[in-house]
Amino acid sequence: MNKINVVLVDDHKLFRDGLKSLLHNTEDITVVGEFGNANDLIKQVDQLAAQIIITDISMPGMNGIELTQYLAKKHPCIKAIILSMHNNKEFILSAMDAGAKAYLPKDIAGEELNKAIQEVNKGNEYFNQGISNIVMRSLMRGNKDDKNHGELTKRETEVLRLVADGFMNKEVADQLSISIRTVDCHKNNIMSKLGLNTTAELVKYAIKNHIIEVN
Repeated sequence: MNKINVVLVDDHKLFRDGLKSLLHNTEDITVVGEFGNANDLIKQVDQLAAQIIITDISMPGMNGIELTQYLAKKHPCIKAIILSMHNNKEFILSAMDAGAKAYLPKDIAGEELNKAIQEVNKGNEYFNQGISNIVMRSLMRGNKDDKNHGELTKRETEVLRLVADGFMNKEVADQLSISIRTVDCHKNNIMSKLGLNTTAELVKYAIKNHIIEVN
């Protein structure tokens, strides 16, 4: 059985220890690293085989939302789950807009955390009932500060434009100074967000939405 590699980022060691204890009893999840702040993680992220980062929001230096944005841009194959004491809509919507795949309260039960990790690893998002209710109330009030977190990021749009223009993955990687694996991850994320399945469909989408021009 392939285990899901998880990294913990939280400035409270006692909380990290508690998370490790919860996850230690789960057969298909393994903690491959832990850090007290985002900056230390970034220094070593290339050496880790991380699939999921579980992070707090409030930390010294780079906060969890900024870390999520960084991962979405530089390491799109690594998915972010935010565990936070903050349950107001501004934090939740900011996390979603940054690319967080799950947002959960810190007092979550181990069984639900495990479920969230499993869903995120499958490429899905996970928000428990309490968080979902906060988001839905915000949307129903027509919150103008809300952003469509399903939209493509700037980097994803760059990848889409190059792919639609006929560049191969290696050429895209060279132009954007990223790895071929990162290009693949961006393409998978683009297809997932847009509900597309093939490169041909990506090209059609790019033409229809004027991302590329056809003479």
